[in-house]
Amino acid sequence: MAMNAARDVVEGTLKPDGSLELAGRFRLPPGRVRVTVEALAEPAPSAVDWFGHLRKARSEREAAGARFRTGDEIDAEVDAMRDEWDRP
Repeated sequence: MAMNAARDVVEGTLKPDGSLELAGRFRLPPGRVRVTVEALAEPAPSAVDWFGHLRKARSEREAAGARFRTGDEIDAEVDAMRDEWDRP
């Protein structure tokens, strides 16, 4: 006897020990279910790490004429703000 089965999809992670960690809850009524596991493609690793990306972005900005503050300039600005906060 065929019946229209409700269906829900929840992604998860298959652990090395064979257990399954689900990323969400099912929206099905309680009762018997059939579980099918399908491997999903992993995103390709980035060729540039975040720090490499940051360096590249900075060098592009510098090439376009942007000027970045030095450590001494930043320290002087922080000291000036602290002096303002300390004033009555």
